Amino acid sequence: MTSRVVAVAACLAALGLAGCTTPEAPPPTTQSTENQPVARPKDRDKDAVLAAVRQLDLCALLDKAKTVGPFAGARPVARQPFECTLTGAAGLVTVTAIGIGHQNRIESAIRTIGGAKAYVKEGGGCYVSLPVSFTTALEFSQAPAPGCADVTTLAAAAADALADPDSLQTKPVWDACTALADALDADETKLSGNGLADCTSAPATASISFVDDLPPSDEQQPTQTTIGGTQVRVYDEEDCVVSWRQEPFDVRYASTPDYPVVVRTPDCDTSKDLAESLMAVLEKAPPSDVAPQRPLLYRPDELDSPYPGACAYVDELDPNRCEPYVEVMVPDDPAEILRAANDDADVQCAMAVRSVGTRFGSKLVPVADSEAGTRCFFVEPERRLQLTFSLSHGKVVNDFDGKPVTIAGHPGFVTTDKASITYELSTATKLDGEGTVALSVSAGPATAEVLAPGTDENAESVLTDVLREYFS
Repeated sequence: MTSRVVAVAACLAALGLAGCTTPEAPPPTTQSTENQPVARPKDRDKDAVLAAVRQLDLCALLDKAKTVGPFAGARPVARQPFECTLTGAAGLVTVTAIGIGHQNRIESAIRTIGGAKAYVKEGGGCYVSLPVSFTTALEFSQAPAPGCADVTTLAAAAADALADPDSLQTKPVWDACTALADALDADETKLSGNGLADCTSAPATASISFVDDLPPSDEQQPTQTTIGGTQVRVYDEEDCVVSWRQEPFDVRYASTPDYPVVVRTPDCDTSKDLAESLMAVLEKAPPSDVAPQRPLLYRPDELDSPYPGACAYVDELDPNRCEPYVEVMVPDDPAEILRAANDDADVQCAMAVRSVGTRFGSKLVPVADSEAGTRCFFVEPERRLQLTFSLSHGKVVNDFDGKPVTIAGHPGFVTTDKASITYELSTATKLDGEGTVALSVSAGPATAEVLAPGTDENAESVLTDVLREYFS
């Protein structure tokens, strides 16, 4: 199985940092084109996406989008690259070019907003992300927020405006990693950041940021000095931080003609040298020789992550271990089933797929975890529910202080809370049988992580179907 990891990569090598019966007529298995082995999706061209976002005026975007919603009286202001804030709005309302990965996506409810694919997350505020690549998104947020209706309206209007991104162009601005690559004359493919406004080495020995994330003034007083004719502040503690205001910030909605730059390395000589190099880079115009990505947003049905099929919707699993389910036969003998299921996660999926489709609905698609001690997940793009089914060797162990339960004559334990319910049952009619069948049902972000009434009955029906068919 191929392996791809979405994470922050190294960026500073050149610094020397160098109802409980089996249905009489069960429906077909939930097979679709998603269930077949497929090649892993390919990301958009990184340089084209960078070119598009570097010349996108986020404040002009907000200015156009806010006229159709509750923020019409607010004024867009840019205080740093790749972010715009609405002043005069209730709460902090911003649009930011952020980094987005698998964890961001599965913690959000997937939506279609303004005709584009979007991810919506609530908690301390509302956050609506419109992806533009596998690793970058435009995030519209309000914190605190009374709900997500206002931000969703704003994001929908912005998505409509982004159908014509050429009308929102401004002078290109530097992203952090491209600037760092230029300053170091480094291989840009080895640099990456969490969004466009920062770039961090791995291990974290150095970083650059366009966000004023300095130590609190009551913790440490900086030293004032001058580098290349620019006044800087130097904080020398566990690492050495150099901060300054960089010109030009020649954008229409800028609140000042400069913006913050913060550099961190282990020692102050290195930080000062890097700061001086970056000042020279940031004074000149950034590269503009690549055609920008068009269209910028994703269609609702377009794959926007590197994981095949429904693997994009799986929680609690490294998606690089995930493959869409391929239909297989389940052996007849219980002992053979145990052996086969231990080696092949598709066997686990095959045992439960018909019953899950009957009891929970055919939108739940099976995907297989093929590592040792395999599991099968049933997932959906809406992220309302996720089911985890497994069959393993060994007797049932009540590790989580579950309550005793017996289903279809098979004893075991059940553990519940508002967001999940987990059953572990013996494959035999006694607790010390040779195998354990486990089923977990978890609520997703689209249901505020609260299980619907009747979930326990549906789960027990699935277990009844499986146990009667394979272990009776």
